[in-house]
Amino acid sequence: MNIEYLQRNLQKIILSPKNLFFRAINRTLKPRWLWFGVTDRCNSRCKHCDIWKQKPIEKPLTPREIEKAFSDPLFKDIEYVINSGGEAVLRSDLEEILLIEHKAFPKARLQLSTNGLLPDRVINVAQFALDHGINLDVGVSLDGIGEQHDFVRGVKGNFEKADKLLHELLMLKEQYKERLDITIGFTLSNLTLPFLNGVREYARKLNVNFSVQWYNESSYYENVGKSLCAKNEKMLEAVQSLPTTILRKMWIKWLKGKSIKFPCFAMYTFCVLKCDGNISPCLSLWHVNVGNVREKSPTEIWNSLKAKEARKIVKNCQGCLNSWGTGWSFSSYALIPLFFYLKHPFVLFQKISKKNIRADGL
Repeated sequence: MNIEYLQRNLQKIILSPKNLFFRAINRTLKPRWLWFGVTDRCNSRCKHCDIWKQKPIEKPLTPREIEKAFSDPLFKDIEYVINSGGEAVLRSDLEEILLIEHKAFPKARLQLSTNGLLPDRVINVAQFALDHGINLDVGVSLDGIGEQHDFVRGVKGNFEKADKLLHELLMLKEQYKERLDITIGFTLSNLTLPFLNGVREYARKLNVNFSVQWYNESSYYENVGKSLCAKNEKMLEAVQSLPTTILRKMWIKWLKGKSIKFPCFAMYTFCVLKCDGNISPCLSLWHVNVGNVREKSPTEIWNSLKAKEARKIVKNCQGCLNSWGTGWSFSSYALIPLFFYLKHPFVLFQKISKKNIRADGL
């Protein structure tokens, strides 16, 4: 039994009323989770996303600027960082960035999201991180098998490279055990719906985590208007086939046209830091910038009028199905998952039976 998991989430349940009260009266909380876009450069050509079509930021945050931002007291309680992009490993100094994060947040688990197009580079970064005592999660995008994946991602040979990466990560895991976690991320849309079962079976054979993600329209992806997720019976059946989770329950409600509004803690217990230094609430509110760490300290930004205005926008949000946004919100208000697990005790039993549990949500 995973005693650490139970202790960690008991603490979250105890803190939940305080978190909800502070949110209700517009009192600030310190962030515990962070999504960091280390670069907006991308070598994919995904049909879901047009980040690759945009002109990259000419001068992303330097390691010294990142170190200065992360040394701010605002971030002292960070326990999980997602390093994403663009394609994160396109940064030649990514190893240095991970070391900076580890120094600033020594107890945090770090995640690296990748499209798998540079498998050798990813392995080198992962090996470096693990050798330096960093607990690492690696998420590899996979939206089909073989040419199916290459079609969705727009680059010939992408599946072959992702497949190579996953097998080499599994060899690393034999050495580092629970310090390395591997997840296949599948974006469910009209394009990928026929490929779901194939990728799910592939993940099962490899014995790695399998995460099915919501197709989201956002200015972050530059895909607003690309409506690729139909609310029809086939999509509903696909979501119903997923393991029982709070997110699956919400997804089904969304597909049925019902409200999925929940207490979101964006700009309360988590936020987004962009590669240009701007802080935003989340990917869905990517266009809402509250300040830049090159111009003001993170603490000043967090307590600014712009941040207060952003929190009002978050409160009026009708909800989303972003996996880390919902997960971190539920971890901030753990009474929601508590009631869920009381109704579904077998799900809780499965979680506490696992040796390694991701640190980015309940």
